[in-house]
Amino acid sequence: MIFVHVLIALLFTIPVHAQVMSSVVREQVGTLPRGRFLVSMVSVQTSIDQMYNRGGSKESLSQNFNQNITFQKITNEEPIRGNQLAGLFMANGVALSDSAGEVSGSVTGTVSGRVPLLGYGIRDDLGIYFALPVIEFKINARYQFQQSAQSVGFLNQLKNTDQTSIAREFDTALNTSLENKLYKSNYDWNSALNKTYIGDLQVNLVKVLVNTSDFKSQVQPFFILPTSSAKDLRDLYGLRAGDSRLGFGTKYSAQKRIFEVLQLNTSASATYLFPSQQGRCLPKDESDQLNELQDPSVWVTGGMSYRSQLQVRYPFPKLIGLNLGVDWQQRFQDKFFGSEFDSQVYRNAEAKTGSSLFTTYASIDLNTIQSFLAGGFLIPAEAELGLGLPIVGKNAIAEPVIQLQGTVFF
Repeated sequence: MIFVHVLIALLFTIPVHAQVMSSVVREQVGTLPRGRFLVSMVSVQTSIDQMYNRGGSKESLSQNFNQNITFQKITNEEPIRGNQLAGLFMANGVALSDSAGEVSGSVTGTVSGRVPLLGYGIRDDLGIYFALPVIEFKINARYQFQQSAQSVGFLNQLKNTDQTSIAREFDTALNTSLENKLYKSNYDWNSALNKTYIGDLQVNLVKVLVNTSDFKSQVQPFFILPTSSAKDLRDLYGLRAGDSRLGFGTKYSAQKRIFEVLQLNTSASATYLFPSQQGRCLPKDESDQLNELQDPSVWVTGGMSYRSQLQVRYPFPKLIGLNLGVDWQQRFQDKFFGSEFDSQVYRNAEAKTGSSLFTTYASIDLNTIQSFLAGGFLIPAEAELGLGLPIVGKNAIAEPVIQLQGTVFF
């Protein structure tokens, strides 16, 4: 029997951590008064139709389906029966350079994130905050194979020479090429996916350093606890909501009043993740976009990240504020160490990690705290609606992000 596995160069592994999406969170300097609580929810939504690739160019995930399949590719995918197939093709008047057909398809989807936040004021200048991201992925994928005139002629030739069973098998294999390829690579094919993932818990301490009417600053050490689940090696899309690695970092924020009416906010943070043993899908060579090799015990190190923001806020009278800003995120490459495969396999996998994203954004916020203090509102609260627009990036989502945040103090 002849088994045909058509090579399809799919780049399905999507870098979908919160660090590689646009952000429109407004920076604020200060913490809660002693004994006060804060409950907040940040909700973000974006599509994954457009991504920045490793070279920094925008590309549609759907374009990874679209390619021409030659008879030479078919023989290359059959290391045992490749020569037999090549002989069969040429004996029936087919050149290996001829096209067997075109593969086309589409991948569309959305990412919806929710980050509940709980805070408590330990002292007037010191607070503790807990945040746990929850991310939902909805992905739809479809593909089809359109046979070329050469394939149709080849199949007819087989049928005319009483090789109907071989013709039927070849025809079926061409039209189920993706499933065959993924099954061979130990992946699950799911054309419609709807899954929710819990991320890593982040614990933040906020210490106010300076608090005057014109200038405020604070330092924010934080810890990352690996509460997210490990990535399923059979998951074709490579989805998860966190790194599943213990980590720590620090952030510095400052707020300066300029021109009497504008509020300038700046921040910079750095994160370090400790090594962890995890399962990884690895490329068999530099051209393998599907990551066909699997190692369940890879030591993952590196992956340090940096982030900085600059924002300007114009407060309208009483309740409303208009915010404009830019955000830069940079995550450096991971390092992989394993004994299952040759060291070059792990180096090739490392080259696919690392990400960066530069974003501009605008938002409008509603703040009732001052009105509450003046007796105008029963509950002090904040609400903000924003839009983030990515400008340049690498291994990041290139779509606009809509974000809504609501906060209540008590």
